[in-house]
Amino acid sequence: MLNADTIFFHQVSEIPFMDLANNLDKARPTKGSEARIKWLGGDSETGPWVYYIEHPAGAIIKPHKHHAPRIEYVLEGEIEFFLEKDAVSWFRGDKSIQGSIHSDGSLSYVPSGTVYAYRITKASKLLHVFFENPVGRTVHIGIDDDTDASKSTISQH
Repeated sequence: MLNADTIFFHQVSEIPFMDLANNLDKARPTKGSEARIKWLGGDSETGPWVYYIEHPAGAIIKPHKHHAPRIEYVLEGEIEFFLEKDAVSWFRGDKSIQGSIHSDGSLSYVPSGTVYAYRITKASKLLHVFFENPVGRTVHIGIDDDTDASKSTISQH
C-alpha cells in the first residue's frame, strides 16, 4: 500500500480521472463544478494528499479555507487568486476587486485557516499537495454566510 512512508512515482498521463462516487475518502469538486481530478497520493489516511486537477476556463473556486496548509502549482493555464475578505467580497459580486494573476509555473503556499478563492481565467491543470487530508475539513463560505469563516459550515472539497 502506498503511503507517506513509501517511495513511489506516478506518470500523470497513465492515472485515470477519479470516479467520484467510488472515492468518498478523496477531495472532490464542489457541486456543479466541471473539474476533473486525478488522485496522485498514497493512502487517504496517511497521505501524502496529492491531486492533479483540470479546470475549464471560467470556473470559479468559491471562498474556502483548509484545516492544514496546502501547496498549489499551476502546471498549465492561468488563475486569478483572491485572498481573505477580498475573496468573499469578490465572490459576492464586488466587481471592483481584482485578484493576482498566476500562470504556468506559479507555485502558491496557503497556510491553514487562510480564506481564498480563485477564478480560472484560462483552462488550467493544477497540482495540489495538502499537509493533511482535506476531506471533511474544508470550510466553504457561501454568498449569504457571515464573512467570518469560522461560522461557516464544513463540507467536503
